[in-house]
Amino acid sequence: MPLSFNSGLGGDWTPYVRYMASTASWATAEGSFQFKKAAFDLGRIQTGWCLLAEGQAPEWVMDESIEKTAPRPDGEGWKRGFKVNMLSRDMFGEESPVREWGTNATGATMAIQKLFTDWEEMKPTDSQVAIVEYAGATPTKVGKGNTNVPTLNILKLIDRPAELEDIGSAGADAGATSSPDTASASTEDGDEFI
Repeated sequence: MPLSFNSGLGGDWTPYVRYMASTASWATAEGSFQFKKAAFDLGRIQTGWCLLAEGQAPEWVMDESIEKTAPRPDGEGWKRGFKVNMLSRDMFGEESPVREWGTNATGATMAIQKLFTDWEEMKPTDSQVAIVEYAGATPTKVGKGNTNVPTLNILKLIDRPAELEDIGSAGADAGATSSPDTASASTEDGDEFI
């Protein structure tokens, strides 16, 4: 089933990642970073209605399930959005390697829809996550405006790392860690990054 921004699970706050379409760059609360690759927990992606207002925390009304969209909230500015957890020690460090990417921005939602379609075509098991690389951005005209759509490619599937298993769903507590022998996964060439 194509991703149509229709699922939802609740939870506590997880540190965030932002994609800034105007500059085709990525940032966390700590500042900008170079996106390389990360484990995306696409099997537990959430969709819903998001209201982003300058200077305020995002407001979310999450969908009940991937098949059942929540009613649109009253008021202006609500757009369809997503939340997905990603894991990378290389980019985010050992103490807080899990981040949540949640937005209703047009370019990002276009990218995540394509990524989710690619994910479904790979027929993953319930216990797998996707290793995703960022391969730049494509300038795209949308309506009367422009955006930069991030290019996200799935390199391979791996078993869900313990840190993502501990979280359970996008938005849940990221404070749990696992023992060193179960905490990491490696790429086929031995380049450990998550």
